[in-house]
Amino acid sequence: MNWLEFKNIFGDSELVGDKIVIKSNLNRTIEFIKKNYHFDFLKEILAVDKMDEGIELIYRLYSIDNEEEVLVSITVIDDAESVSNIFDSAVADEKEIYDLFGINFVGNKELKRLYMPESWEGHPLKKNYVEKDERLSWNE
Repeated sequence: MNWLEFKNIFGDSELVGDKIVIKSNLNRTIEFIKKNYHFDFLKEILAVDKMDEGIELIYRLYSIDNEEEVLVSITVIDDAESVSNIFDSAVADEKEIYDLFGINFVGNKELKRLYMPESWEGHPLKKNYVEKDERLSWNE
């Protein structure tokens, strides 16, 4: 992947270690990388709670032809663009992150809780989540 060419197009991006950190234009960035650099497989979307900074979303893209991986990172507060229109495999990861971290993926038409019951309050993987001693009463 040609970093200088990419940087010219996406000026607000920076290369930090082995990942491209962006501030906006998630869909446009992911689509550009997929089409122009042939990163045709989304391995996973990871979420990291950075407390006051927000939730960092890390997209692991893989090029089957070139046998290369690239990481794209964006930090969001409550909402993020869904990439499910670019990669069908994003639907499940976005559901999981919505359920456990509370990020609303705008454009994901299948967004709903994946693990926790619909009646569950809060998002258990957020660092500020206050655990209630419910003794799994919701599972009875």
